[in-house]
Amino acid sequence: MKSKLGVFVLFLLMVGFVSCHKENDDKTKPWIELKGYNPAYTELNKPYEDAGAVVKDINAAGDTVDISNKLVVTDNVNTAVVGKYEVKYNANDDAGNSADEVTRTVYVQIFK
Repeated sequence: MKSKLGVFVLFLLMVGFVSCHKENDDKTKPWIELKGYNPAYTELNKPYEDAGAVVKDINAAGDTVDISNKLVVTDNVNTAVVGKYEVKYNANDDAGNSADEVTRTVYVQIFK
């Protein structure tokens, strides 16, 4: 009787372990699509408004979905100084897959 109980308990422990251990099947990284122009040009001492980007990913059903709420933007454009600047875009999906970083070059210039 003890050996049957031991086998039963071992079986329950193994079932519990297997059901708790989930394999992350999502290996597809999201991708970033820029809106607007690259490079972009803006005028000295005028506000710069970036055109933005969208982030797409493939869900478990194989559909392309918009996950732009996961977009992280790093913008160092200083419109008070003529020069070349970069706006960087990054994103991770829920599975932790990282998109390839996308960069927009922004030129601050004196317009005539």
